[in-house]
Amino acid sequence: MTGQTADYEAGLSLTSLADPFLSFAAYFSVALALTGAFVLIYVKTTPHNEFKLMRQGNGAAALGLTGATLGFVIPLAQVISVSGVLLGAVIWGAGALLVQTAGQFGARLLFPTLTTDIAAGKYSAAIVQAGMALVLGMLQAACWMP
Repeated sequence: MTGQTADYEAGLSLTSLADPFLSFAAYFSVALALTGAFVLIYVKTTPHNEFKLMRQGNGAAALGLTGATLGFVIPLAQVISVSGVLLGAVIWGAGALLVQTAGQFGARLLFPTLTTDIAAGKYSAAIVQAGMALVLGMLQAACWMP
């Protein structure tokens, strides 16, 4: 083995890979937990039951929930990518959850029939809801700097 090869192999030891893997596992676990919490809170704060509607084949409910989840995950991913501290990512992730939840209430104020339209399977309402969530998420992601 040449000296250069031995140095390269030593750099790939298990101990040198353990810290980044543990960091990844911690951030990924927190991201999954926050996303799960967001989905549960979102579903509990909407007047219609997205899960029930989706089981009945309501594509508008699925589109609305998917858009809202993406609107949450976009800023969460940004925060995780720039955060050097896991607790900071948790705090800002909770902030993203609050903004998305407030955005959902705001959308219902602007469009009073939004919920009944989604429950009735109207895609136009779901597109508006998903679009507003994505806009909020992208703005949040752009505003959070290290």
